[in-house]
Amino acid sequence: MDKIKLFCLSLLACFCVFVSCDDTVEPSDYDNWQERNIAYIDSIATVASINADNSWKIFPATGLVDTVDWDDEYYVYCKVLQVGDGIERPDYTDTVLVNYSGRLIPTKTYPDGYIFDSSYDGELEPEFDVPVELPLDGTVPGFNTALQQMVAGKTLFSGDIWRVYIPANLGYGAKEKAGIPAYSTLIFDINLVSFYPASTPQPKY
Repeated sequence: MDKIKLFCLSLLACFCVFVSCDDTVEPSDYDNWQERNIAYIDSIATVASINADNSWKIFPATGLVDTVDWDDEYYVYCKVLQVGDGIERPDYTDTVLVNYSGRLIPTKTYPDGYIFDSSYDGELEPEFDVPVELPLDGTVPGFNTALQQMVAGKTLFSGDIWRVYIPANLGYGAKEKAGIPAYSTLIFDINLVSFYPASTPQPKY
């Protein structure tokens, strides 16, 4: 009888270990996602505000009502990677020709941030990459806010290139969008190639 009890206890112990192991879940890249994204954009806001190397620009979102509580979540933070040699900027109703790549904040699986969309493969090469055409008023507020501050170049590859950090409130907010989790900061590398008014069929160079 003692042997039977011992055997049963052994089986119970094994079962408990199995259940315990089965309940163990690896941490997800998206655990505490909203809080992590808020902390991330706050850290970017701090760096941009200090602007130690004079390469940062900060813009309040365009098109929002005056009653908005203007904290870090309603500004767009732009790191200038290349200064364009042009002087003209697109308007909200214009169509832009851009090279761009969009990614999320760094995670364990994607230390450089998961790339959710890109108009080019690999690294940006403005002189070779074919820009895409986008109606500016059809993009998220943070994206069109930044583009309205960028200049197109005198040639096809000499326009502004910025790394743009868009808080979730100026991106897709609480909505999940095409694989982008809700409350995601959006990080875009953008090269403004050209733009033209909606009523004009030819790009303005």
